[in-house]
Amino acid sequence: MIVTCPACDTRYTVPDGNLGGTTGRRVRCAHCGNLWHYSPEAAAIHAAIAETAAARDTATVAPPRPLIPPPPAVETERPSPPHLNTEAAASMTAAPRVDPDMAPPPPAGLTRPAVATEVPGAVRRRRRYIAEIVLILLLIVVVVVLALARDRIAQFAPAVRPLIARLQLSEPATAGLSVTVTPSRSGDSLVIDGDITNSASSARQVPRIRVALRDANKDEVDSKEISPPVGELAPGAKAHFTTGFDHPSAAATGVAVTFATE
Repeated sequence: MIVTCPACDTRYTVPDGNLGGTTGRRVRCAHCGNLWHYSPEAAAIHAAIAETAAARDTATVAPPRPLIPPPPAVETERPSPPHLNTEAAASMTAAPRVDPDMAPPPPAGLTRPAVATEVPGAVRRRRRYIAEIVLILLLIVVVVVLALARDRIAQFAPAVRPLIARLQLSEPATAGLSVTVTPSRSGDSLVIDGDITNSASSARQVPRIRVALRDANKDEVDSKEISPPVGELAPGAKAHFTTGFDHPSAAATGVAVTFATE
């Protein structure tokens, strides 16, 4: 019996007794590995379909008529179909049916590498994060510029002064001003001589001066405020003042001089 593989059309010569009679049996193609159930009815149907398809192809596509008659055909011996030995026929029937769920996984080297994808939401979050960082850096730069050039900015842009004051970037009004005093007694009076020095790099307004007498416990026993000798001191300038207390308290042992704004 000639058995033809329905997948690759390879033909085999198999003894009739090895094909299961009228019930047929499962066979496997040694050429392409196709596994199918062979039966005489299925083989007849397959042969009829093949003949019909061949006849249709022959009737549809007619070869062009050659201008020169073809040479006479030379008859050649047609090779006989390959014979299957007993072991091959046995292997055709012994092929077990493989359950797709029980099939082993492919080798690790043949697995498809995972492709990292980024969803649009992650892209938006990353862009928002970068924008926030850039905004923070810009704010830091603005604050540093205001802190380093606050005087020049306030001079040319007076409208910015409230912002500088709110951000506490401006120096105290008495920054750079220092006071040194020398107390001395004259009869029943205490005379205090003092000097105000401006060590800042720019001119400073001189506020009112507060003079206090303290006892041994640093508690004030008397105090007074006086006007400064000048309203403004240039950089490096010095101004002298003198004040005193008539009949000071006997508990007074020290003098503390500060600016009234402190």
